[in-house]
Amino acid sequence: MRYVINNPKPFEAFFSDGLLSILSGSCVYMDEPVIPFDRFSRWIYAVCVVNFDVDLGQTLESVYPSYVMLSEAERNSVSYLSFPDSHSSCVEHTQHHFRFKSTSVDRLILKHFPVLYRNYTQSLLPVVGACFGYALFRQQKDLSLKRQYSQKSVVVLSPLPFDALFYEVTKSISQIYFSNGICGIEKACKEIDTWPAPKSDEQLSLPLLGVTYTFRIPGAAGTVMPASQFPVGGNPFLHEDEQDCCSPSSLESPPSTSAFSKDLLRSDSTNIPNSSTAAVTANVSSSSRDSDSSYDIVPEKDVILRMQEEIEVSLDSRRYAQAFAPVLSHLQRLWELVITAQPLLVMGPNPGQTSQTVQALVSCIAPLAFCADYRPFFTIYDPEFKNVSRGSISSPIAILGVTNPFFSKALNHWPNVIRLGKVRHIEKKRHAHQLSSKILLEDLKPGLYSQYKPFLKRDAGFFKRLKKALTDGTPEVCISRAIQRFFQELTLSFLIPLEQYISTLMPLHRDISPFRCVPELNRFNMDDFFRTLERAGPRLTCDVKGDWVGLYKSFFSGPHFVHWLSQREADIRQKLHSLHLDAIIRTNFSTWLEERSEVEIVDMILQLNQEVVSVLNVDTE
Repeated sequence: MRYVINNPKPFEAFFSDGLLSILSGSCVYMDEPVIPFDRFSRWIYAVCVVNFDVDLGQTLESVYPSYVMLSEAERNSVSYLSFPDSHSSCVEHTQHHFRFKSTSVDRLILKHFPVLYRNYTQSLLPVVGACFGYALFRQQKDLSLKRQYSQKSVVVLSPLPFDALFYEVTKSISQIYFSNGICGIEKACKEIDTWPAPKSDEQLSLPLLGVTYTFRIPGAAGTVMPASQFPVGGNPFLHEDEQDCCSPSSLESPPSTSAFSKDLLRSDSTNIPNSSTAAVTANVSSSSRDSDSSYDIVPEKDVILRMQEEIEVSLDSRRYAQAFAPVLSHLQRLWELVITAQPLLVMGPNPGQTSQTVQALVSCIAPLAFCADYRPFFTIYDPEFKNVSRGSISSPIAILGVTNPFFSKALNHWPNVIRLGKVRHIEKKRHAHQLSSKILLEDLKPGLYSQYKPFLKRDAGFFKRLKKALTDGTPEVCISRAIQRFFQELTLSFLIPLEQYISTLMPLHRDISPFRCVPELNRFNMDDFFRTLERAGPRLTCDVKGDWVGLYKSFFSGPHFVHWLSQREADIRQKLHSLHLDAIIRTNFSTWLEERSEVEIVDMILQLNQEVVSVLNVDTE
């Protein structure tokens, strides 16, 4: 990539091209030639077809585009995870998704992260070394085969956790593949190669095989204290010397839990409140994820009508009521388990159900990113099965979704277990069951079995309204929105004291000078933070009482805090560099040059060029 500088001034001849481009703001990036499937790779890594052969087992039949080279371990992971652990002999199709270790996908993540992915909200950022597989498994009667059944899965591989979108994409690609073969996949991929870039906070139109999906990716601007919206207040040198570069007063507190709107639980489904970041949209994909209906290849009338529609897909809402159906009375305990990264096992009858519940668990602490490893669907063929079976403490995987009854004995030592079953009303018992080593997990009734002792007291008001809503037959979408709002308020009340404290670590405006190096951020001190909780703790924005200090201590010992702190420090360093550059731009160097020796001038030029290198390094982190 090269720079084109327009009309450089005489003094700018002293500086590098990089500094000129930043100071003048007139840097023009030359467009790179379009490479086949380059746009496709911004969304999807590959589309695979997995076939079950009586003699060979599950085999990876094809990978498209053909240039994608999966390692042997990756091929095995996709092959085994794309099929349910067990399936009946009836004609059916099911959908689920999984997450597996992948090094080959890292090239795409590193390529697109600086330009596209880095602006996503933290909970949607792709993770280096991990890839998602969105699978549609079809089983169909075929008398020409030994087992008289054809079993295949179409899998869309992507580093992006956009399950709502990719469930729909996988379903569309599967339809055309089972009708037209590999040519159908090629046609679909070429159309995806025309999609716009997956930029955040934009309404994107994504045409695919006669259907147009409207899709929006939540950006960092919708989270607490995003890097792009630090309250700078204009020229830092026009403010008081004692003012921080980032004033905590700018933090907007979320609504109190006590003000939780009862309208969320009304039975009138037409009055669903909108999210603060985006309008509530119907998640059209989730309703068919666990469908037991037959898979029609020949388009019917409803399919033809569907092809003329524009389908809106949203990442801002999730079917929490369905995902947590057997454990609705333990939502607050689940939130604590997730935010402190406690080991949690999800056992269900099918991978569609377990993957939905695991993804709901991971998303319940948004906008905070879940930074431990998790697997929406896990099998005994996974390379990490031995580590997982030894003990939850020795395993790096924090949340695991399984369906094979074998795990009921192999993973009987896991301290926290969610047993899924049929959708039912909220449990009457307030406390989670205690696990017994004498009972196999497969024999447990649906519910939560946990040895974890919560730090916070139960929000009786919320659960009373939730139980009433379930009894009154409130629509599931309203209940899901209420649960999402409950999670959001807990998470934001938890994060705001952290954000307020870290903002006090910012250097003062008077410390930023064009003639000095960029000031450093003060170090995070846990003891100092705990002292701030007395006057600015979660109780100011949340009515939930309990041992918040103990919860923070548990959080600090987990992986989420390490990632949050490193990310926030990187954001603040980037902002400090931006303020420092702003100070340089506003400085009259002509006057300064007249009073300085040649050695001082050269030293300043070297310092400014070093600043450019630092800014470029921050931008590519």
